[in-house]
Amino acid sequence: MHAPSEITTVNSSLAKSVIRSEDLVKKVTYWKLDLDTILDGLIPDPLPESVGKDNAIHHLNIIIFGKPNTGKSTLAESLAQALARRYGLGNVKALRATRDLPALFENFDKLFKRFRKPPKAILLFADDMTKALKKLSGTVGVKDSNGQLQKMRKVDYWLDKWYDIRGELFKRGMRQGLVIMVAALHRFYGGDIDLRADADLLLVRSTGTPGTFDANKVEKMLGPVVYYAMRQHEVDALRDRKELAWTAYVAKTGSGVFRVPRPPVTSKRLLQNVGSSETVEETAVEVVEPAKKTVAEPSKKSVVEGKLANQPKPGRGKWGRRFIMASGVLAILYLAYYYIWPLLPK
Repeated sequence: MHAPSEITTVNSSLAKSVIRSEDLVKKVTYWKLDLDTILDGLIPDPLPESVGKDNAIHHLNIIIFGKPNTGKSTLAESLAQALARRYGLGNVKALRATRDLPALFENFDKLFKRFRKPPKAILLFADDMTKALKKLSGTVGVKDSNGQLQKMRKVDYWLDKWYDIRGELFKRGMRQGLVIMVAALHRFYGGDIDLRADADLLLVRSTGTPGTFDANKVEKMLGPVVYYAMRQHEVDALRDRKELAWTAYVAKTGSGVFRVPRPPVTSKRLLQNVGSSETVEETAVEVVEPAKKTVAEPSKKSVVEGKLANQPKPGRGKWGRRFIMASGVLAILYLAYYYIWPLLPK
């Protein structure tokens, strides 16, 4: 038996207490606050109306930050349902693209063709924007003001459309209303700085690993009190999954921690998936592609056999068939005359 070793005190920033002051945390924890109230401070009521050809579309840029599997997509669905409660289900259209930023804009035309007039509110959700931007490699050809074709990085090309969403909607006939751009990120490091610099509302589902770049950025954006309050709820969520509903937020109107319950399972999902996700692509490769390979890429032997089988037989006309029959009859008579006729009794 070995004697128990002494406990060594470690002076580490990772081992410090999560909550610095319980009184301060209680002041930033709002039990009765909801998404509708937060949006009230960010969306004018009534919405601006267009006069003539004026572009009066109101624009909001929202970032949802959190590690994978923390409910970022569910939070975006809650935002869409909050808009439906505000403007009516038929006046709200919401699109979601997973790791496919171009798909949001490529489906605009399909969205507007189905309606006689533009919807009152549009929500565009770029799920996993971190990986979506990494996939945009290479360049595209863009014409400048002089009509000359210039090369432009794909990531800059599609981000320009993201930031100029009011102009993109204006081109398609929308003059007024509301558009909310929602980007889900699980990393700030290496990402586009304008995404977080231009955010009107930041929603945080996880604070990140203490001491990392992302955790430091989240703490600076939320403030130390809200940051540590959110960390405490993350620790509590390890024992009680109901704590996962807590969300930290910061906007021009204030900051704090509030609960965002999951949308009811019975309610209709408003977010319409567009584009292709990596999960669907992997399934298609594993299941569908082998079946296509036998049809699209047949072997050389099967190609030759198919050509021979499908080759048309030479056609025979009526007179050709008669000639063959007559030749056969003459051959039989010739053989009978020389071999059978001499054997007959005379």
